[in-house]
Amino acid sequence: MPPPPKRSSNNGNGGRQYYGESLPDKMRRLRKPVLVASTLVLLVCLLAFRCSSPSSDSVDSFAYRKYAPGGSKSYVVIFDAGSSGSRVHVFCFDRNLDLVHIGEDLELFAQKKPGLSSYEKDPKAAAHSLLSLLEQAKSVVPQVLQQKTPVRVGATAGLRLLQGDASDQILQAVRDFLKDDGTFVSKADWVTVLDGTQEGAYLWVTVNYLLGSLGKKYSDTVGVVDLGGGSVQMAYAISETDAANAPRISNGEDTYVKKMHLKGKNYYLYVHRFVSPLL
Repeated sequence: MPPPPKRSSNNGNGGRQYYGESLPDKMRRLRKPVLVASTLVLLVCLLAFRCSSPSSDSVDSFAYRKYAPGGSKSYVVIFDAGSSGSRVHVFCFDRNLDLVHIGEDLELFAQKKPGLSSYEKDPKAAAHSLLSLLEQAKSVVPQVLQQKTPVRVGATAGLRLLQGDASDQILQAVRDFLKDDGTFVSKADWVTVLDGTQEGAYLWVTVNYLLGSLGKKYSDTVGVVDLGGGSVQMAYAISETDAANAPRISNGEDTYVKKMHLKGKNYYLYVHRFVSPLL
């Protein structure tokens, strides 16, 4: 693996600008939302709703206007299918696409074990394991808005490590499960396995979104390390010059630098994934 590129800006006092002056206070205040925010939260809340380029046609971007209700609030349902368990996140947005509390919390969050990958021999059972989480999502999304609420499922290292076509069969069973249920808006390509660079990049977006760093220069953002059940991801922003000088990657390998357009600015993220040696 090539060495990670350097983050070359400093704060004028001789120190690097990894953290703003009030970062410790912000992290303590945001500890709970940071802990529960997943890679999928980023995928929808940020890339799809408020941070993606207007010209983007990526499958990571929902056509939000198509599904947003005409009222003052809208919802999104996210399933995070990790290696150790499955989680559901439900978020509510106002007209400005800012998060609105659901009850006393910023989101509905529920989880259960084991994860989808534990049902390698029984794809239908894997899909059905999401039923209780789906029912909890239904309980907080108003019925009048359910048919306009998108649902997305993203799996991580657990499914990536399955042999043969087991992963594809489980994903298809989940697609069929959501389609047959019919409560929320679902599409086939909204049920997928995230690659390692997506995991790290989306977590980076989540943390910097919560800290209010998006839209600022790259040296005002923070780096992240994501310790998952089956893999570890690291991500941090670098300069455009460092990105251009990053090592070239051979065909078939994930690139180390991912370009993202967020809140009117281009960011170049150094992202790398390490698979757990225990798997």
